[in-house]
Amino acid sequence: MLVEVEIPPDTDRISSIFENCLEQGWIVDGVLSQSETQARSLWQLRENISESLSKYNPYKNDISVRVSRVPAFMNELSEILAKAYPDWEVVWFGHLGDGNLHINILRPPDISKEDFVEECQRVDELVFTAGKNQEGSISAEHGVGLTKRPFLHFSRSETEIQIMRDIKKVLDPDGIMNPGKVC
Repeated sequence: MLVEVEIPPDTDRISSIFENCLEQGWIVDGVLSQSETQARSLWQLRENISESLSKYNPYKNDISVRVSRVPAFMNELSEILAKAYPDWEVVWFGHLGDGNLHINILRPPDISKEDFVEECQRVDELVFTAGKNQEGSISAEHGVGLTKRPFLHFSRSETEIQIMRDIKKVLDPDGIMNPGKVC
């Protein structure tokens, strides 16, 4: 987790809070930046996560839930993923402050890309059900697209979906903008 303080920091207080979190076991390892340069370097690590994972051809899901429901969602989803992929690596990251989580399942080297995607798609319904259980959305910030289109009803009612279609018809009566997507 990367935390940034936007007010002039009280270094002693922040250090005390950080040390308390370590003592409580809430943090296993961590660092406090000592300069703007170090802070920018830490942010670069976060910003480059997707790029660093690309060589593994990850299967990605971005899901959002209310911040208060993030722990319950993560617990439920951890159980699902551990059962579905006991030997696969799963990388989580996101924006915990607004409840957006990116789940990246890394493709093992001994499975073809096609078989990997097929296996991951079999678990999508369980993943989206976990989000629904927490009153979340099947998509955080990356949209629904074609892959999640069949699952939109997990986070939107038929009325909401129809309203989206109606708006699309008004703005794009000929269906030329982003054809074949949700509406």
